Amino acid sequence: MKILLADDDKNFGFILKSELEDEGYSVDLYSDGAEAVLGYISNPTYDFIILDIKMPRLDGINALRIIKKLNPDIPVVIFSGNVKIADMTNLLEDRSIRYFAKPFEIRVIKNEITKYISQRNQADAVKAKII
Repeated sequence: MKILLADDDKNFGFILKSELEDEGYSVDLYSDGAEAVLGYISNPTYDFIILDIKMPRLDGINALRIIKKLNPDIPVVIFSGNVKIADMTNLLEDRSIRYFAKPFEIRVIKNEITKYISQRNQADAVKAKII
């Protein structure tokens, strides 16, 4: 599984990337929302997106809006240490988006990815039975 991760906190980004790679995922780390969007456009094969909200140049909310226009079904985890939920109300109505407030344990992100994989596998199994 290929994951796009964007976080301007280099230490946290490297730790999360390393933890996810230890689980066998391929992770590309970007330091701001603009880089993340360009990375997604140049390589739209990502299966999962993880975005910090507060980032330079282009924040995570606007990066998410752009990516969701390109692929409305891609699952996303967004996180921040300081964001108003009211700013994200419309985004959080999308069931493929999950939000976590910092601090959180990395296993929370891992659990979200595991849930997504399980749901995707179930959907694939159903499709296989129909065909």
